[in-house]
Amino acid sequence: MVTTTVTTTFHNPSGERRREWQRATHLYRDTKQFCIDGWEADKFGMSVTTASIDNDLYSAIQNQAIREAKSDYKKDGIVEYHASQPFAVNNQNWEIDRTENGSIVVGFPCISGWWYTPIDVYDDIADDVARLVDGEADKSRLQVYRRGDDWFCTFTVEYDAEAGEETAIGVDIGHNHLLAADAETGESMLVSGREEKYVRRKYRSLRESLQQAGALRARNRVGDKEERRIRDCNHKASRRLIDWAQQFENPVLKIEDLEGIRDGSDWRGVHSWHFHQLQEFTVYKAEQAGIRVEEVDPFRTSQRCSACSAEGSRDGDYFSCSECDRGRHADLNAAENIRQREGEPCTA
Repeated sequence: MVTTTVTTTFHNPSGERRREWQRATHLYRDTKQFCIDGWEADKFGMSVTTASIDNDLYSAIQNQAIREAKSDYKKDGIVEYHASQPFAVNNQNWEIDRTENGSIVVGFPCISGWWYTPIDVYDDIADDVARLVDGEADKSRLQVYRRGDDWFCTFTVEYDAEAGEETAIGVDIGHNHLLAADAETGESMLVSGREEKYVRRKYRSLRESLQQAGALRARNRVGDKEERRIRDCNHKASRRLIDWAQQFENPVLKIEDLEGIRDGSDWRGVHSWHFHQLQEFTVYKAEQAGIRVEEVDPFRTSQRCSACSAEGSRDGDYFSCSECDRGRHADLNAAENIRQREGEPCTA
């Protein structure tokens, strides 16, 4: 099963539609807040229905607001919604169709009635939208929201993967190189970790200096800046990997169980390195692109030769095997070992 997320803009919605949608975002927020406040004050049970909601939203939207509020309340307890909320309807209460002139329209209920509005179909979503319109895929709930002057909708599309050979790609996550990838076609890629290591050294030194000076508030701000820079680097690295993987037919990413890396590494920075964040970004972006991801046992992927499985030796970035005389970049040798192992799916 392939699951992809489609996000696009509505094409020139009228002023009347914009005003009604804007009002709907406020009513949606108020509906969620009404539920949260009622549960917190024990005014009604968790099985509250639309009969308790007194506003002009269609009942399908009210129902979705209740479901979201219930999820938020179970996760976070009392919640204060200060901003307007994207309003949503479940998969059974919105439609997508193609008009006679070839435009794609999305229809959903709101306040005064159902609105059918054209959407912009960009190249990167055209295939997924076509599958949905042609009845070859299933859709999820629809969310509608505003960003700046534009109105957006987002939904997911699910369809069965086409039959065909898959291309396995082993991915090694490390510190000298953030990502090393090896495809069974013989192609490979490396993403340097030099910038991230520099960032962490720089901010570690700053934190230590500020700590000694007793400037705790400034020390915390430094930590926030470091987190933002590392997060940005991890986003860019994972995007490079997914873009590279998409050139292959039916790619499948194989990644390591990162707990094994953390427990077995002799590098002292591994416990503070954002390995898990990078993995999460990689898995998330792969799922968005419809690429399956499998998790494999990381045991000695860096120590064994990917050609003969014998124990080898590493000198910096170079791995060599005395048994078969093979030499390769050490991180790519690990990525090749990962690619060759059987994995357990961690995405659909």
